[in-house]
Amino acid sequence: MLTSWRLVILAAAILFFLPARPALASKVEMIVPPGNYQHHIGSGKIADPSGRSHTKDEIAGQVVVAIFSAPNMSQGDRQQKWADLLATDPASMVSSKVNLILVEDMSQAGMFKDMARSSMKKDFTPDSRPFLVVDETGDVLKRFGVPKGRTEILIYDKKGTLRDVETNLDDEKTTVHRIKEITARLLVE
Repeated sequence: MLTSWRLVILAAAILFFLPARPALASKVEMIVPPGNYQHHIGSGKIADPSGRSHTKDEIAGQVVVAIFSAPNMSQGDRQQKWADLLATDPASMVSSKVNLILVEDMSQAGMFKDMARSSMKKDFTPDSRPFLVVDETGDVLKRFGVPKGRTEILIYDKKGTLRDVETNLDDEKTTVHRIKEITARLLVE
């Protein structure tokens, strides 16, 4: 029969010879690249497709993921893909506690402007996820510092402070992982 000190030595020997477990992956670093990004959600009004105006008061105290894009040939598919990934795809969607917003720059819609506007009005509901806002002049994208002709995702914390900007949307798996980890962290801050 093994005595207690022999059990301790045996356990230590077994642990010594077991292969080391890989370390947990380090937390994702939040990055705000250089540029004119709006570092705090401002007080301007933004309209939804029905024409109703919205302010930052409606999202106060919430983590916000905002997809900034344009309904045009170069960005339309990209913004739709990210809206679907983050809002409806069970494998990649962000928590329902995250306020997900899609900001459409209509000034970049070109010849598709009327068709896009009509589709938005038809599909929009006040419960839409992502919540859709329409930037008729491109001023909202400019105010938030998103370059024209790009789709970018900005993540704001509960205080309305910019914490991360996702610009490399080609690497879907990595970007989804980053967004989900960052939002999960911000929800508990």
